[in-house]
Amino acid sequence: MKIAVRADGGNQIGIGHIMRTLVLAKELAKTNDVFYICKISKESPEKYSKGIEIVKNSGFNIKTISETNILDELKFIKADCLITDSYDVDEDYFNNTKKMFEFTGYIDDLNLYNFNVDFIINQNIGSENYKYNTNKDTKLFLGTDYIMLREEFRNTSLNLNINKRVKNIMITVGGSDSNGITNRIYNYIKDLPFEFHIIIGPSFKKENIQSLIELIKKGHRNIKLHINEKIINVMKKCDVAISACGSTLYELAILGIPTLGIIVSDNQELTAYKMEQRNIIFNLGWYNELNKEKLLYYLNLICKYKNRKLMIQNYNIFNKYGVEKLACLINDMYKEVNY
Repeated sequence: MKIAVRADGGNQIGIGHIMRTLVLAKELAKTNDVFYICKISKESPEKYSKGIEIVKNSGFNIKTISETNILDELKFIKADCLITDSYDVDEDYFNNTKKMFEFTGYIDDLNLYNFNVDFIINQNIGSENYKYNTNKDTKLFLGTDYIMLREEFRNTSLNLNINKRVKNIMITVGGSDSNGITNRIYNYIKDLPFEFHIIIGPSFKKENIQSLIELIKKGHRNIKLHINEKIINVMKKCDVAISACGSTLYELAILGIPTLGIIVSDNQELTAYKMEQRNIIFNLGWYNELNKEKLLYYLNLICKYKNRKLMIQNYNIFNKYGVEKLACLINDMYKEVNY
């Protein structure tokens, strides 16, 4: 099967769509011919460049289309299957692409449309309760049984050895940080008696990175920036984390790292509240409502040994082999269509 993956990433939109599709693309590429379709912008060439760079470095070929002419250019691309992970869609997009490609799927978060596709993937906790408007034969792959985890996380195990005292804390807000959340958190925590490990994503603004470097030079030796490091290695050093409520929450849970979650976009809201309900995270709410008092209050809670022990007991609800299950189901569906 020739599979086209339609996704974008960049400084403005982040790289979440690229990162999670790469997990699925790599698994599907074991038995299929997989390539990417990414948007480009004539007015702002840098807009999608980071996402394209990440895809190329992952070994996939890319066909580019204009951001202002998506459907007209898609019809000239040949593939058996189109998998889309983008918010730049509507019902017209799904209806038209279903005519262009024999087999189509969509990776969803928000359940906003009537979906004329063959399958929908929504890995988010709680999505199994969504009522989707689809075709009669559309397959729904919903909930934490279908989490798309990177291979290094699938090959690790839950750490049940909890340190009595918290020493190392990781901070990550995603691949990009257009709102400067990392710098705000830095100012809240810089004088606390912990070792902080700040993850610098590939689409961070250079001025924000430089600002952090300059601040650390002034004497905060308990804070380390991690740039272009494998995030799993940093996670394994840490006792707790402060994280955006995207796919990273699942990675942290798989490793057994109690987390304070921050909502940085609409598609993270349900995940944050559902994980909070199940005592998987402490939910700090929306990033723009975060203040020092709230952060320090919840940091004190999560540092308590009994709270971390209770949280870790709830981490076994996630299927870390979800992407392998998805790849098998997608392959089987396509075979059924063609026999």
